[in-house]
Amino acid sequence: MRAIVIGAGIIGSAIALELRQRGVDVALIESYAEGGHTSAASAGMVNPFSLTPGDTPALPFYLSSLRIYPEWVRKLHTLTQIDVEWRQEGCLRVALTPADAAHLQQNLEWIHRYEPEASAIGTERALAWEPALNKEIEGVVYLPNEGWVNTERLMSALHRAVKLSGTNLYTGVPVLCIELTNQHVRGVRTAHGVIEGEAIVVAAGAWAGALLQPLGVHTPVEPVRGVILWLGDLPVPVRRILSSPQGYIVPRADGTVLVGATREQAGYDLRASAESYAYLVQALAHLAPPLLHATVLGHTVGLRPDTPDHNPYIGAIRGYEGLYIAAGHAYHGILMAPATALAVADLVLNGATSLPIQPFDPNRFMR
Repeated sequence: MRAIVIGAGIIGSAIALELRQRGVDVALIESYAEGGHTSAASAGMVNPFSLTPGDTPALPFYLSSLRIYPEWVRKLHTLTQIDVEWRQEGCLRVALTPADAAHLQQNLEWIHRYEPEASAIGTERALAWEPALNKEIEGVVYLPNEGWVNTERLMSALHRAVKLSGTNLYTGVPVLCIELTNQHVRGVRTAHGVIEGEAIVVAAGAWAGALLQPLGVHTPVEPVRGVILWLGDLPVPVRRILSSPQGYIVPRADGTVLVGATREQAGYDLRASAESYAYLVQALAHLAPPLLHATVLGHTVGLRPDTPDHNPYIGAIRGYEGLYIAAGHAYHGILMAPATALAVADLVLNGATSLPIQPFDPNRFMR
C-alpha cells in the first residue's frame, strides 16, 4: 500500500512516520522548501489545561496525547540523536484579576475530573517558585503534568526520522489537486506530474480546506496569525510554563523564554506588526513585570489553522474512498500530534481507531 501525506508540519510528519513504521510506503509532500514553518513557530506547549477556557469534548484526546508524549519523544531521540528538550515541569495558571480568580476556581472543578493532581496554591508559594510573577496576582492553579518541547528541534528530529525511515519526502512541491477515479483517490497532481497513492491524508494546516474545496468537501479552516517574542538575558529565571488569560511564558533549556501569543485574523499575512509587539509587551507587564528588563532576541510568526468550533478534523472524508484529513489543530497541534498520528494510521490501515476522535468528525460541517 502507498499513502500520500500532504503537509510536512508536525501533524503530517508525525503521521508519515507512524505509517512508515507500520510498513506503509509513504510519500510526504510539502509545498515549502522545508516544511513545518508554523509548527516550528509555536511555543511548544504540551498543555491540555493551561490555555483551555472550559471543559470540552476534546479533552480525552488531549490527555491521550499527553500520556504518549514522553515515550514518543524518547523514540525520536533514539532514531535521530536530536534532543527536542522535552520538559515536564508543569504549569502555573495565573489569575490576574478577581474575575479571573473566580473563573480559575470554576475551571479547577472540571480540571480535577481529568487531572486529580492539579491544585490551587497560595500566592506566596507561587512567587517562591517563580519570582518573575507579578506580585499582585489573584490566584494560581498548579498543573504538574504539563510540559513543553523546543519546536525547532522537534521539527528537525521529525524530518530526520522521516528521511531515515525511508519515506519519500518531496519539499518545494505544491499539490495542485487531488486525482480521483470513480470517487476513489488515485494520487495528487503537482507541477512535476502525478504522484500515485491508494490513501491520501490532507495535513496541510491552514491550506487544508482550500485543497478539499474543489471536491465539494466543506472543511473550513481559517489561518490565525500568532506572533511570539523570544527573550534572553532574564533578570530572574523561569522554570515552568506561566499562563494567564492575557498570555503565556514558556522557558527553554538555554535559559531564554518565549512570550506568546497574539491571535490575529490577518489572513495569510506572516508579518509581525508593531501592534503585535505592543500586545505581547503589555501581556508580559501584567504577568511577569521583571521580565520587561530582558533582551528581545527576536520573534516567530505562524498561521494557526483554526476551525469554526476550534476542534480539528481527524478522520475519513465521506463519499471518497481513501481520502482522510488531519488538520485544523489550531493552538494544540504540538500537544495532539502523537495521538493524531496513531489515530490516522489506525484509520488508514484498519478503518477504525480506539482513540476518542468523535468530536473531530471531518464531515460535521458538510452541506
